[in-house]
Amino acid sequence: MNTPSETARLFGYAVVANVRREIPYGPGGAELRSGTRHFPAGGKVWLVTPCWDLGFGEALAVGRHRGSPRLVAVITRVTDLENFRVRAVYSPDLSRRLEADPGTGLWLVREHAEDQAVSWSTGRNLYTHAARRHPGESQSTART
Repeated sequence: MNTPSETARLFGYAVVANVRREIPYGPGGAELRSGTRHFPAGGKVWLVTPCWDLGFGEALAVGRHRGSPRLVAVITRVTDLENFRVRAVYSPDLSRRLEADPGTGLWLVREHAEDQAVSWSTGRNLYTHAARRHPGESQSTART
C-alpha cells in the first residue's frame, strides 16, 4: 500500500520561517508589535527565491492571513521573521501561489534553499545596495 508521501509529487523546496512574536516599531523601536500587519505572531510563512530583491532585506512571503484561512502573498521584511528552515513543497495550491509572481519560484536543489535560509537567518547580504533607499525615505534614515 502506498503512503501519501510516496505518491505525492515534489514541486521543489522553499524556505519556511515564523513571524516574530515581538517586533519593534515606532521612533527608535520604542514600541513592540505582536506579529505583522498581515501575519499573526508565530505564523508560518513560505519564502520564495529572492531574484527580484532590491537589497532592502525583503522577501515575498506566502502564508495564512491574520484572521482568515486564505493564503496571501506579501512582501515582508526578513528581520521580522525567525527560525528559518527548508521544507519540501508537495501541495499544488501552495506551489502555484509561490510561483504566481514573475521571477519567483521554488528552489529545485535543497542545498541552494539551505544556503538562502542561512543567509537570511544570519542577516548576511540583507542590505546589499547601501546607496538605494526605500521610496519616501529621507537620506538620513536610509538603511545601510
